[in-house]
Amino acid sequence: MKQSLSAPFTLVRQRGLSLIELMIALVIGLIFSLAVLLVQASLTRENVRMSDVTLRDNQARTALDLITRDLSNAGFMLGGVQSRCNIMLAYNSSLPAQQFFAQYPVSAASQPLALPTSTSPLPTNTPDPNAYGNATQQFTDMLFFTGTDTAIQVPSNGNPPTYVVQNSTAQASTGQGAINSSTLPLGSTAGIQPGDTALLRMPLNGKLVCFRVPIADVGPSTSPPSTYIDSKSTNLFPSTGYSAFEGQLQTAGILPAGGILTNANFVQARLTDLGASTATTRRTIVYYIGTYTDASGGSYPILVRAILNSQTDELISANPIAAGVVSLQALFGVDETNSGGVTNYLTWPDVLNGNYTGAVRSVLFALVTKTLHGDPKYNAPAKITIPSPAGAGNDKFTSYTVPASYAQDRFSLIESEVAVRNQLWPH
Repeated sequence: MKQSLSAPFTLVRQRGLSLIELMIALVIGLIFSLAVLLVQASLTRENVRMSDVTLRDNQARTALDLITRDLSNAGFMLGGVQSRCNIMLAYNSSLPAQQFFAQYPVSAASQPLALPTSTSPLPTNTPDPNAYGNATQQFTDMLFFTGTDTAIQVPSNGNPPTYVVQNSTAQASTGQGAINSSTLPLGSTAGIQPGDTALLRMPLNGKLVCFRVPIADVGPSTSPPSTYIDSKSTNLFPSTGYSAFEGQLQTAGILPAGGILTNANFVQARLTDLGASTATTRRTIVYYIGTYTDASGGSYPILVRAILNSQTDELISANPIAAGVVSLQALFGVDETNSGGVTNYLTWPDVLNGNYTGAVRSVLFALVTKTLHGDPKYNAPAKITIPSPAGAGNDKFTSYTVPASYAQDRFSLIESEVAVRNQLWPH
């Protein structure tokens, strides 16, 4: 019997994946993971864009609420507790722009226009209206709303002290005539202190003309026996006296062309003491567009709300309120025929040219806003057309031309019209 010398053949079963199978599985897994990451990144970018659009819209509507509130208060108690001024004239030799100007309940100026300086420190990155972007600069307005934030401007008894101007014609020979100096004779100066700001109300040709009068000195006069206030040592009043304002009165249509003031115009005029010039009850709200730079070095346009002290023209604060605003424009609804409603819409220069500053009944303003994050799949239109009111004549909103750097940003437009209630009530 023969015995086999070889062992029986045994099949060894392989467990797990081969190297090739493992590599194929890894490749498939990587492709799947990459697809998930790409989808997630796409969704994240879309969420960022949607959040950007939503945030810009919310901020623009917040700005709309603020502008509406400030506009509804424009002119509030601007003339104190007495009759509202038809025009309020002011002066400031430290301002880089025109030194003689008028403070209106509502007004506008084409940006850029420098703001006055501030005595208190402001954040170092406070946007400057003069620095709003040469490359992206489009037509935009700066809106000004002037009024008071309280009906009790100075004293607790509710009525600011008022003083009567004495015979300034007789005072002219002693150098105290108001026309050729900044000295104003009064029947009494009890309670007036140097550093106060006052409002002089003068009836002139059927209008009530008001002047901002800083009090630099208070003292007695020689003849006739009365007292006087002196304003010539302050930069807030011209050293040449009230005659310096004649050009503004002619432009406003209150004086005829070539018309002049006389010392007799001041007799029986009323001077209302508004209190210390550092008080902020009379203030001007300014809306403008600036360029904001964040901590990472990025920059973008932003709507700013600044507060000025209307008694000293000092800048109190400047706070960004809506990022992405690229244009702010305003048309003023005026009542040209005293019909009780808006008969035309004019730009502010045409309001001045037509002497309609006292006939402004509403302000129609438009905000053009862009997103801060571009969408590479989106192409913005070449222009953003801002609808103008029907029958607005030649005064219309200016279309916003989209610069190349904003070509993939999304834009939105908000328009609103608000009545200037403190212009309406006296009528």
